[in-house]
Amino acid sequence: MSLGPFDALFAFLQTHANGNLHLAGLFVLLLLLASLELGLQFGKFIARRRTPTDGEKSSVNFATAGVMGLLAFLLGVSLSMASDRYQQRRDSVLAEANAIGTAWLRATVATGAEGATMQRLLRDYTETRIAVVRGSADPAEVDRLNQRTNSLQNELWQMARTVAERSPTPISGLLLSSLNEMIDLSLTNRRNFTSHVPAYVLRLLLTVSIFAVGAVGYGFGLVGSRQPGLSVLLLGVWTLAIVLIIDIDRPQTGEVRVDPSPLVWTLQGFGPAK
Repeated sequence: MSLGPFDALFAFLQTHANGNLHLAGLFVLLLLLASLELGLQFGKFIARRRTPTDGEKSSVNFATAGVMGLLAFLLGVSLSMASDRYQQRRDSVLAEANAIGTAWLRATVATGAEGATMQRLLRDYTETRIAVVRGSADPAEVDRLNQRTNSLQNELWQMARTVAERSPTPISGLLLSSLNEMIDLSLTNRRNFTSHVPAYVLRLLLTVSIFAVGAVGYGFGLVGSRQPGLSVLLLGVWTLAIVLIIDIDRPQTGEVRVDPSPLVWTLQGFGPAK
């Protein structure tokens, strides 16, 4: 969904949101202030040409209220989508921690030297997964952690396969099953951490915000009242709401991040390294 010139504004906002959330918030606030001022000056221009009637003012207020209602709806939808994704990340981290813990316990009963080696690899694997959840602003570091995850998964699977082929018992079958679940959940986690609110939703939110604030400024201009206190409060609240959505939607670079505590607790449950 393309919104013409607003795509460039959104691209600028998205770029700076990844690097500096405060700068992105300032950009949104300045953008809304400019929209408010343009609407205000246009309203004053119309009022200077002819005095608006009470009916015209009432119509403008009614239309402005409708646009603000639409904006509130879009804001609620966007925040709900971002919150849902945040909760999915939390749930998948907990599920992965449980799967790793189960694989560790089953590796303790694996026969031969593979059991101790698998425990050591699972410890390294958990530390890697903690680093993945904590995130990094460096794409190269993210790629390195993902590659390390894949490498450890392959090593663990080959060892479990060796144990199962040598000793095809229910225990070895359960070990393969737990490792398979652990690997599947790492992919689920990766999907959740790279899943964002659709860009067109955020573009639409920003676009409607600009027009809605401009409509408010137009109404102020018609009645000849700038309302600075109300304007600052309104724009401040809307800016904070938009920035919060952007922040939640950036799980590895924003301020609102998923707590890796379940994985940390699992690692602690392994006991001291041997």
